[in-house]
Amino acid sequence: MYRRPTGRMPLSVGPQLASWDRGGSPSQVRLGLFLDHAEAMTKPAMATGEGPFAVELTVGLSDHLPLTGGGRDLDNYLFPLAQRLGARRIAAMFGRKVHGSSFLSIGPAESDDAVAAQFSARLAGSYVRKEWKTDLRERLLEAHCLVPGTGPVGIVISITTGPNRNWANIWKPLLDAFGPVLGEDPLHPFHPNYDRVTDLAFHHRVDTALGHDVMVAASWGSL
Repeated sequence: MYRRPTGRMPLSVGPQLASWDRGGSPSQVRLGLFLDHAEAMTKPAMATGEGPFAVELTVGLSDHLPLTGGGRDLDNYLFPLAQRLGARRIAAMFGRKVHGSSFLSIGPAESDDAVAAQFSARLAGSYVRKEWKTDLRERLLEAHCLVPGTGPVGIVISITTGPNRNWANIWKPLLDAFGPVLGEDPLHPFHPNYDRVTDLAFHHRVDTALGHDVMVAASWGSL
């Protein structure tokens, strides 16, 4: 596990969600402007070493917008930022949703005390296959780990992979399986209530003995 980076830098371009629209669309343009801004802000810190780094994005929302609704999923803010900065150079990625201003922090990844995991699993096969997240969801169901209610949730996830893996690509299929934790529509089992997550942390470790398997350890709780 790693500490959150310190030294918050205020963002003058607001964080943007990942976009799968065609190139040149308004959402792609907005995302590109934000990523250019974030890359320029982090460049001095990332130029001082090879990493690994810890990065935190604080997504500031207007007071009239709910933190736990509206489709503003934290992982969809973090993923394009990690891809732009270089996921292989990042050992820990943190995200928060708050009412107020947006900030970006970056620093060397410094080890911290491990958080006691409420759940852990070793997953085989490719994470792009539905069977991978089906297996993870079924194990979470067996663990009886639903966070009751509809209020905000914090999640810490540790991901261990073999070397030379783009670990950020695992975030989405992993969270797709978290319906047993966040709640979900039974008719749409891989669309959990992502909006509830207002504090999210991903940590990465490499273990050459894993091969193509993935180890996941997670803890969560109401905020």
